[in-house]
Amino acid sequence: MCKEKVILFCDSASGQYIPQRFAEELDLDRCTLNGVQDNELAILKCGPDHEHYWDVWAAVEDNARIVVKSTGQTFFLYQDGDLWLIDETAVPGEDHEFWEAA
Repeated sequence: MCKEKVILFCDSASGQYIPQRFAEELDLDRCTLNGVQDNELAILKCGPDHEHYWDVWAAVEDNARIVVKSTGQTFFLYQDGDLWLIDETAVPGEDHEFWEAA
């Protein structure tokens, strides 16, 4: 079984709605979200009109760890326009295509 090290979660076409999509589309039946509180997800689900949306998103980007229940694989978030899930074991240079594009 090959584990993905870099996963495109959402492309930049979603713009200001990327944080909202993350909160709404993360499959919590298949993974655990660590470092993020329920009230933070609720704020993100409200969308960019919520007064704390961007502050909460900054905290989520810094602290979120997504753990796949079936494999234990852990990802952090990386946004460069697109929103990526990066395996914690991924090292710059290992996947040249991704890191050169980032």
